[in-house]
Amino acid sequence: MESAAAGADPYAGEGWREILGQGRWAPFLLICFGIWLHAADGLIVVTTIPAIVADIGGIAWTGWAFALYQVASIVAASLGGLMALRFGIGPATATASALFTLGCLLDAMAPDMGFFLIGRLVQGLGGGVMVALFHVAVTRVFPERHWTRIFAWVSAVWGVSALFGPLVGGLFAEAGLWRDAYWAFGAQALVVALCSPFLFGNVASSAQGLELRVPWRALAMLVPGVLGIAVASVVDSVSLAALSVAIGLGFLALFFYFDRREHSPLLPERSLSAVPVRFGLLMVLCFSVATISFSVYGPLLLVQLHHVTLLEAGYMIAIESVAWSVTAMMVGWVRPKGEPLCIKLGASMIALGLLGFAISVPQGPIWAIAVSAGLQGGGFGMSWAFIARRVASGAIEAERERAAGALPTTQMLSYAIGAALAAIIANGLGLELATPQDRLQTIGFWIFCAFLPVTLPGFRAAWRLAR
Repeated sequence: MESAAAGADPYAGEGWREILGQGRWAPFLLICFGIWLHAADGLIVVTTIPAIVADIGGIAWTGWAFALYQVASIVAASLGGLMALRFGIGPATATASALFTLGCLLDAMAPDMGFFLIGRLVQGLGGGVMVALFHVAVTRVFPERHWTRIFAWVSAVWGVSALFGPLVGGLFAEAGLWRDAYWAFGAQALVVALCSPFLFGNVASSAQGLELRVPWRALAMLVPGVLGIAVASVVDSVSLAALSVAIGLGFLALFFYFDRREHSPLLPERSLSAVPVRFGLLMVLCFSVATISFSVYGPLLLVQLHHVTLLEAGYMIAIESVAWSVTAMMVGWVRPKGEPLCIKLGASMIALGLLGFAISVPQGPIWAIAVSAGLQGGGFGMSWAFIARRVASGAIEAERERAAGALPTTQMLSYAIGAALAAIIANGLGLELATPQDRLQTIGFWIFCAFLPVTLPGFRAAWRLAR
């Protein structure tokens, strides 16, 4: 009887040897390596920028070093699914990695800040396409019953990369070798570019080779939409930031309008009516918008309100990444019947973490802030792999690439929106370099509490997705 039951269970006896068998281990390692590149390099500028400014100047433009990378990544990621359909995952990934390499080289050789920003823009274009393609690759390299476990590891690698990216940059900067940091990432991206055609060469997409048209009208709306939102996070004027967000959201609305009418849309338009796709993307949108405040303003508030060192503040931010990674690996082996509980529990943990920040950041204690960071990161790690699997599997076959690529695009766009809204709140409440203690406490409350209503549609989406 036990033997028969095991034979009827498609998950019985599955370990990594079976999952990564038939030559799948090499594409798996390449996927994880590529995720590391994009996530770590996206944050390396945080700790290298002081050394960069000291060397080539341009302190007034430092905010754009991060913003341009994010803008380019979001726009490029939206093209990932379409490129996989048109050219195949191998050639598309090789092209994106080569572009990423070029951006790293431009940064490493930058004589001034303008040149450096061009390099960051090119890096973002390559990195955005890469991360979308690697999500698509999971759905094409591995059988569907393995997606949850692979997405769990992708999520864990993302969390680890977000932790170690700034650390690596800091080590290079401390040694006076900030340029070498970009040379090092360029060399790693070159490895991805050279290996992709071989490791993904036999991976076919659902519509590879079709004459797919670039949706220029939709892209023409997406670029100013994302840029408008990004501008709001790097300007000091509250009215200008609010206007910029409003304009950006207006262009995004036009993007959705035109994309639905394109011959080759960027979004999985026909699949958006499916419950897993619609509510999976909505859940990611809401909770990503609501939770970015701690990453953006957490270090500043911790240093000024609780008088911790920058290193200690960095460790507090790291707790969120570590919790995300650890939890993602812990739930990677959960069977399908346990997915609904993980999705609901993850949503609850994220919301509790956000509420904990609103209470603990203004007044302390430090341990409560640490617990809130663990809850927020752990909630994402608890649910991310199951969201990704359900979004990909819920799409129709012809739009599976678009659905898989839409997930990281939605996440990055949501972070940009959340960061812009947080900047409006902080600046509107009078955040300055020498902000009085009572005002800092007010900012520390509202910069988290104001996003709690955003979690409500996220909760509804989580419960619908978990059905």
